[in-house]
Amino acid sequence: MGRLYTLFKWEVEDAIKNVLLFFGIVLIGLAMKESLMMVTQTSPGGFGLLTEILRKWRYGTYLVASSINSELALSDVWYLMSFIILLLGALTFRYDRDSGVAFSVYSLPYSNMEIFTIKLLSFLLYSLLLATVPFIYITITSYAGISRHLPDITSSFLVLALILLTFGILYITSIATLVSLLSPNAFLAVIVGFAVIYASKILGMSGIPLQLFIDAIYRCGSSDFAITAPSYLGWGLAFPLLLFTASLLLVRRRDVA
Repeated sequence: MGRLYTLFKWEVEDAIKNVLLFFGIVLIGLAMKESLMMVTQTSPGGFGLLTEILRKWRYGTYLVASSINSELALSDVWYLMSFIILLLGALTFRYDRDSGVAFSVYSLPYSNMEIFTIKLLSFLLYSLLLATVPFIYITITSYAGISRHLPDITSSFLVLALILLTFGILYITSIATLVSLLSPNAFLAVIVGFAVIYASKILGMSGIPLQLFIDAIYRCGSSDFAITAPSYLGWGLAFPLLLFTASLLLVRRRDVA
């Protein structure tokens, strides 16, 4: 276990990935904050979302819950997050091969499977932090005055929304992992990965991720919503498991190059 911990420590101490994670969290946080503060064309008198919430507070907590839920369903945030995750994936699984570092790492007394597993765990950790830290920070700071009421306000949808967010993270990371391993260099891995993820938006296909998860988050808490629907479990669990398995088989059958 100590050997694997040392390998994991090397992965999470990578300065480039840590800098990318930091700026990614900042950018996603700014995007979420802007969504709360932006002035909308449709609001009477040009009220922003947060201003509208305060102005209509007498109508109950529905608007607060809706705004918090929308933070997790912002299309711009999802695709920005996808791009940063693809960069992290390329740095994790491809850049060490491009730079020659992999020759040193793979010469150590670790099996390909051990190295891949640790890289994947660190990659998933970075991706989850990238998605959750901005959301938690922006939500708490934006609604600090009613923070003690937030658990009650969000109880009907937040757990389901976070599960869908996790499904989305698994979907993106599985594509990033396989594409990074198959691509001849890190740059191509990012371009191809983003093209695959962005294709559903370009083609207007709402039945596949990422739009599938974005639309589902808006429906969290409604009576007709079921997190166990085949489409969510298929794209959020089965599909990533298939790609992760393919990545593992690829790693076991290839050399460092």
